[in-house]
Amino acid sequence: MSAIQNSQTSATTEARSGATPPEDIHREMDELFEQWREEEAHVDLSDLRWSDALVFAIFWILFGIVFLQFFTRYVLNNSLGWTEEIARYLLILVTFVGSVTAMRKGSHIAVEALLVYLPREARHWTLVAVDGLVALFCGAMAWYAYQLGALAPGYMVSIDIPKSYLYWAVSAALMGVTVHAIVRFLRRLRRREADATHSLTLD
Repeated sequence: MSAIQNSQTSATTEARSGATPPEDIHREMDELFEQWREEEAHVDLSDLRWSDALVFAIFWILFGIVFLQFFTRYVLNNSLGWTEEIARYLLILVTFVGSVTAMRKGSHIAVEALLVYLPREARHWTLVAVDGLVALFCGAMAWYAYQLGALAPGYMVSIDIPKSYLYWAVSAALMGVTVHAIVRFLRRLRRREADATHSLTLD
């Protein structure tokens, strides 16, 4: 009888204290992650610009070269030697050129676990500082990539193209990221940029 009384007392205490039953917590979490999966599955292409065409062109060239490598290796049993190296360099370019679009759209990955709990004013100035640091960092990386390109010796292994071209292309992409980061910094400083996180908020 004492065990039954204790369980009844515990249930009464939870009901009075407003504690959420574990079943409700699991159901809310399932609904939350289902909403997150739906948002992640939706790809918004409505705000693409002409400047984004470059990354799409590089991606499809990369796709064609990787398919050519697969076809010549496993179908013709005579792989083209240059496909592996060029595919590797194109993958690097997709990453850095695509980061320009990601910076313009504000979709770069970020840690927001503590940001969502800050007061509005503190959140605003934290985001201003973050945008300023991102602009400085990307600008410095663009300059260093340019210097590396000037010092890069020799040519690519499979094709007679100077390696410095790759570094300079990365430098140009980082300059594009820097420009968008500066624009975002100035817009946020003038309070023309929403101080809202772009990902799903866990309440």
